[in-house]
Amino acid sequence: MAQVGWVYLDDFGNRNRIGVYHGDRTGHLLIHCNLRVIQVDFSVKESRTYSFFVEDELCEVSIVKEKEGFSYDFQVNKKVDTPRNRLRRTEERRNRKHIALFLGGLVLLLTVAVIGFQRYGRMQRQKYLGATSLTSRLTPEYEQRMAGEGKKTEATLLIVEQGLQRRIYYGFLTEKNKQVSGLFSVPDTGIIILPNGFPLEDRDAFEVKYLPSEPEIHRVDFSQPTNQTLAAYLQRALEAEQRAHPEASPGRSLCITKLAMEQKGWQRLADLIFQQYPPDKNLDHNRDSYFRLVRETEFAQSVARECWDK
Repeated sequence: MAQVGWVYLDDFGNRNRIGVYHGDRTGHLLIHCNLRVIQVDFSVKESRTYSFFVEDELCEVSIVKEKEGFSYDFQVNKKVDTPRNRLRRTEERRNRKHIALFLGGLVLLLTVAVIGFQRYGRMQRQKYLGATSLTSRLTPEYEQRMAGEGKKTEATLLIVEQGLQRRIYYGFLTEKNKQVSGLFSVPDTGIIILPNGFPLEDRDAFEVKYLPSEPEIHRVDFSQPTNQTLAAYLQRALEAEQRAHPEASPGRSLCITKLAMEQKGWQRLADLIFQQYPPDKNLDHNRDSYFRLVRETEFAQSVARECWDK
């Protein structure tokens, strides 16, 4: 006699034990649920399906005739029209609606986030350009054009005093030898500090990018000094290091200055130039930033290793 059993866990968490007894010779069939007989059939020697309810769920036990013997299967029929399945379909429609609303809200949120990030990126880009560059008529549309069409050259800056005022003039030549110039005002007294943190001196030069068709649309990038200007920054940092440490040999001062540029980047030369300035005079480059530089472990070890005999 074949004996097969299943455990069906209903929606309320109840365990229901369904079993089948099927006689090998007689074919007599008995189906029971939770030790209660619910179906009896005789001489079952072909494939058949038996339906019965467990609580409000329509369940089916299938007897399938194989080449040798029978196979047995238990399923809950969720398609036939029953009160429980009608309720299930109502719940499924409601769940699909909730899922659709959730996905729609998620898509809307992601769309708003993407647009927000793009706008934030543009704002940060404009903020960066304003902090590091001098621009002329550079709208976002022109900036996109410049990214693909722009040409690069060098712009030289000059300090000009007009009466009691100081102004900075700059100029550059396009690839067609057209002279382009501009100017901007600066404080009438004191050191002129560029957006890159360095003091301006006559004939400092920086990369400028312009539209060949309209070179009046351009950007002078103070984060891209020319090699000549970098050499001038190095010399000014060396002079500041020698003034602040007259007891050190010129060779040691030069060694420290070059190490700062090679290991930390040319931007850190501003810390050497302004090393005797208190923080309230220069927030970014001052006595404190200089001490942070020279006391940084790796840099201090390099100075001790490479500059001790200078």
